[in-house]
Amino acid sequence: MKKVFVAIMLISTVAFAANVQAENATIFKIGEDITIEEGVRINHVLAINGQITVSGTVEGNVIAINKSIVLTRKAVVKGNILTIGGVIVRGKGAEVQGTITAINSSNISDAITTVLSGEWEGWSWVFAIISLTIFFSVLIIAVLIVVLIPKPVRVIAASIQEETVKITLWGLLGMVLVVPLAILLTVSVIGIVLIPLEMILIVSAGLLGFIAMSQILGQKLYALFKRPPQHIIRETFWGLVVLWLIGWIPYIGWMVKVLALMMGLGAVIYTRFGSHSPKRQQPAFKSAP
Repeated sequence: MKKVFVAIMLISTVAFAANVQAENATIFKIGEDITIEEGVRINHVLAINGQITVSGTVEGNVIAINKSIVLTRKAVVKGNILTIGGVIVRGKGAEVQGTITAINSSNISDAITTVLSGEWEGWSWVFAIISLTIFFSVLIIAVLIVVLIPKPVRVIAASIQEETVKITLWGLLGMVLVVPLAILLTVSVIGIVLIPLEMILIVSAGLLGFIAMSQILGQKLYALFKRPPQHIIRETFWGLVVLWLIGWIPYIGWMVKVLALMMGLGAVIYTRFGSHSPKRQQPAFKSAP
């Protein structure tokens, strides 16, 4: 678990450094508490292993991982509030315009109990625990990515919906060429050094594409129930939950996950990690207002 936590911190740090827009726009700390004083107005607040106390105004989201969030009576949060591994304390008078979600030990305990109940008889509890661990690890990384660099996720998701066939072919090609490319790199000394870089790129591309697929699935889920479009965090969260549940379906569950991973990988390759938007066809005429 320590290795997983260190990996998550490294990934989040790199993602944050690549997308910083202004020093006072987003507060992001690891292992330190964050306090937003009264009268202070900032964009987003994200803390890993540190408590967040809000007395001022937050225009975006407030997210704490492995710690709690405290909203005083003067707090104003216009986005969503999410804590993983902590609780949310809300003072009387605190204003929250978005959603409030707390995923803590009691939630996880209930989920594990459900998975290991008699209804799941026949499934090994070892694989259930591993599946839950992977799910929550991907969930934490997904939250960090959609908060810190939401634009690439939206670009990748748009390309999947607009160029589905082309994206699928790119994903299939990428998965087929992974092993041959690694073999070719072993021919030279320099190539051997580049093999770890290839693996990092493939894993990062697959994970980013999988998160974009989850966001699409969550978006479709809300549309299915005739709900208005939600924030990208909520859409991605529920998309990941649905994909995780689908993975438990015998025989076809793993195929659906592989297909989602392949399409996501193809979209990342096609959009160059979300830096290149797909060309949209211009309509023949403009509709009336």
